[in-house]
Amino acid sequence: MSERDSDERSRAWTRYWSSGRLHSCAGSYAGNYDGAIGRFWRGLAAGLPGQARVLDLATGNGPLPLLLWESRGQALQIDAVDLAALAPAWYRPDVHQGVRFHAGVQMEALPFADASFDAVLSQFGFEYADRWPALDECLRVSRPGATLALVMHHHDSVLAQVGREELAHHGHLLADDGLLGAARAAIGWIARARSGMPIDDMAAATAARGRYNAAVLAVDVAARASAAPDLLLEVRQAVHQLLAGVQADRAGQAVAALDAYIDELEGARLRTAEMVAHALSAAQLQELAQRVRQARPELEVRTGELAQAEGVLAWSLLAAPAGCG
Repeated sequence: MSERDSDERSRAWTRYWSSGRLHSCAGSYAGNYDGAIGRFWRGLAAGLPGQARVLDLATGNGPLPLLLWESRGQALQIDAVDLAALAPAWYRPDVHQGVRFHAGVQMEALPFADASFDAVLSQFGFEYADRWPALDECLRVSRPGATLALVMHHHDSVLAQVGREELAHHGHLLADDGLLGAARAAIGWIARARSGMPIDDMAAATAARGRYNAAVLAVDVAARASAAPDLLLEVRQAVHQLLAGVQADRAGQAVAALDAYIDELEGARLRTAEMVAHALSAAQLQELAQRVRQARPELEVRTGELAQAEGVLAWSLLAAPAGCG
């Protein structure tokens, strides 16, 4: 990854985590972290020895450290790293003793000594790294016999399928003839109409209104046809509320608010595109598992799918001493 790409990713995720969100998939299926994925981690937490030192990679706002702390309290010492700046609203240093967050950390260059950790974990994070340097770092900081546990995006998961559909929605919404462009073009005319001043170019005003109405209709049609319409419906509602609040002498403020919202959507599009691009195929998962087996032949390496009623959510990889986990 180039320095520029790293900076762009860091900024996008920093903006996201600063909202206080706990999970990287805060849209469709976010609640499923309480199901199959949560059971995987709680089972692993129960098997860790007392005072084990644990490293969580690409922690975000710390859902995994929170789960581990709720499961084991101060019995575990947890270091959690992320490339982005973090804002874990749940975290209280005086309460969550033993949990330490480290921002601005790349998985390919961990700031820890060799053989520091009894377990290295990651939930929807490891797959975003440069895979083999990141794996080398995971193994370097792991003690002999340490556990490696990864939950990673699955190329054919429900989350990836929703992500691909939402990328298409982003494309339509952000296109020149999409809802957001039509709303931006309409703001000035709405403000003028609400001022009571006469419209000096009725044809242009009518065209802007027609363009906006057509864009709203297109969103409605796309939402009805979509298996994952949440993004379309949320943007339609947000734009409707913004236009409803346009004041006679505040067109510039409304445009600035819309532009800020568009910037948020661009960040969401980048994060979704990253998720889809980094979701692992079965072959990539098995290549990763084989690398771990070669590097740590003393460990038993198991892979599988984490699934529940909605479908497959993720891959799991667990490398641990035989009989553990």
